[in-house]
Amino acid sequence: MSAERGSLRARTVRRVSALTVGQLAAFAPVNAYTLPPSRLLIEQALRAGAPPLRATATEPVDEDGIRGEWVRGPRADRTDAVVLYIHGGGFVAGSALGYRGVASRLSTATKLAVFTLDYRLAPEHPFPAAPTDVAAAFEWLSRRCPADRIVVAGDSAGGFLAAHLTIENARAGQPEPGALVLFSPMADLSLATAIGHGNQHRDGLLSTQIARQAIAAFTAEPFDLRPVHGMRLPPTLIHASDTEYFGADATELARRWQATGAQCELQVWPDQMHAFQTLPIVVPESRTAYRAAARFVATHLDTAPAVMTQKAPAS
Repeated sequence: MSAERGSLRARTVRRVSALTVGQLAAFAPVNAYTLPPSRLLIEQALRAGAPPLRATATEPVDEDGIRGEWVRGPRADRTDAVVLYIHGGGFVAGSALGYRGVASRLSTATKLAVFTLDYRLAPEHPFPAAPTDVAAAFEWLSRRCPADRIVVAGDSAGGFLAAHLTIENARAGQPEPGALVLFSPMADLSLATAIGHGNQHRDGLLSTQIARQAIAAFTAEPFDLRPVHGMRLPPTLIHASDTEYFGADATELARRWQATGAQCELQVWPDQMHAFQTLPIVVPESRTAYRAAARFVATHLDTAPAVMTQKAPAS
């Protein structure tokens, strides 16, 4: 981005978080005893940091093995495309309810209905449960509107799952979404990329210890995202920060994406903590990030109407 420094509020949030939540998280093991309260705290923090916008409409979904909810923010009146949102939470936490405010803002910015998926969480459901759920949700949505009218978006671990979906679809010759939007995506579950970069000590929330434990709960064989040249991948927008733990992951993923010949735009935001887009109440740049994502989506979705066989909730 053009600004050389992040806002004072963003810098303050990152520093305060590093001295409080970040310190606690670094020493809290990820196990059957700590996960339930941790999930509750994360849920409460997300709902406080990103409450739904007024006049947001929601509709729960539980059919064909797909669980989640439709969210339509105020003035989100387009019906020619939809967004599939894959929430973050290190593969072990997060929910559609906790991300309702994020979905509300993304819906309002893009003017599209957002379906937030409740995929199965680790360690109760390790790999490949989450990727399987994401693939099933994309296929479920593609029966309701053309695949190229679906925007897949996600943050952190959800960004990893969103990118993994498109790589696997390309490898299998399956339909791709119309666009991909990744907020602070993880890309290398071995953590080699993150550990080899100075940001591992600058993030206000994440640390190698907490990331490694969460990933171990997800898979015993950590792997990274490796698209190959010639893959037919969707145009992709990646947002990251120059001070977040997985900033190097985002940069490397953008490089690999571009090396395939696909279009990928990387936007680096200064002085932000990991997944700052989930904190619009306290981080001013998050609102700018939603608008930037909406411009990208509008550029890559044409205006031809698509026939929807299932109506998303009315605004």
